[in-house]
Amino acid sequence: MAKRILGKVELEDVTWGSTLLGSGGGGSALDGLRLIAEMENEITLLDPADLPESANAVTVAGIGAPKVMFEKKFGPEAIIAYEAMKNMAAIGGVKIDYLMPGEIGGANTIVPLYVAAKKNVPVVDADGNGRAVPELATGLYPIYKIPTSPLVIANKAGDVIVAYLGDPLDTAAAETIARTAAVSFGMLAAFCTWIVSIATIKKCLVPYSVSKVEKIGKAIREARASGKDAVKEVVTITGGKEFFRGKIQKIEMRTAEGFDFGRTTIEGIAGYKGKTFIIDSKNENMIAWQDEKPVIMVPDLITMMSIDGEPLSNADTKEGMEIAIIGIHAPEPWMRTPDGFNCWKHILEKLGYKGSFVSSF
Repeated sequence: MAKRILGKVELEDVTWGSTLLGSGGGGSALDGLRLIAEMENEITLLDPADLPESANAVTVAGIGAPKVMFEKKFGPEAIIAYEAMKNMAAIGGVKIDYLMPGEIGGANTIVPLYVAAKKNVPVVDADGNGRAVPELATGLYPIYKIPTSPLVIANKAGDVIVAYLGDPLDTAAAETIARTAAVSFGMLAAFCTWIVSIATIKKCLVPYSVSKVEKIGKAIREARASGKDAVKEVVTITGGKEFFRGKIQKIEMRTAEGFDFGRTTIEGIAGYKGKTFIIDSKNENMIAWQDEKPVIMVPDLITMMSIDGEPLSNADTKEGMEIAIIGIHAPEPWMRTPDGFNCWKHILEKLGYKGSFVSSF
């Protein structure tokens, strides 16, 4: 069985590559790097092609306020949530063999790897979305009708809530339960859900995404160390397109319905001087505009890097910062069905866009 061992350097590369593909969300790299520093063991990363089709993986992630996650050192609650899910699944006769990220992001890729290191559980080289998403409903799991039930939520004190949904595909109910629990736990909790077979991962989700972000992170690290243009290296390795370079003129934020809605206005520099680029976000970057026309939108990735090559989440950007914007195509499962775009339409409409999917690259 093919496997790879990920040590500290590889995991740091994973963190930075994940921050880029988080498309503004998925947590800050600072949280991911802190969890890596707390890992005593290396990670065993398994090739899904070599695993039994009937074997099962599960994801665990954080939910709550990013600032609280960092200040209160999120981590132990993820282990508690995983153990509770493993026990509940066993009662139902289901064996959980592996862990995997539910999404890609500077923190949320690393959380299940942190649990894997603490519990000595192998990780499948895959994730559930190939990017970060703001809601349980905006993901490949619901698109391909993968049940969100059972759902386990836990806090650091060991309090555990187990939810069985009347409709296992009701992601709105799951979202309400998970966020309500997180609020009651002080805006910080872990949730564990989506038991998926290896066959389902291959068919519906995103195999090889962990090794992909590792390669991206390594390319960024090596480019910065050698003085190369890390932005150009990312464009090459991802097959993406550089859309803009500029200085952040203004960041407008408002919090509503438990999410951060934002608008980032960027004024062009160098070859983009005299032009303006605007990004609208709901936790993650949703739609980007140039000359008042949409040029990138979900499910494609609107990614950000500092000019000197550091991947950025929306939690990291500041006014006056010089950044580059890279568009990267969403993984194939997003484009296989109209629901890959339709699941985002309610968000885009709140941001003022009511048209069809547009891709400028």
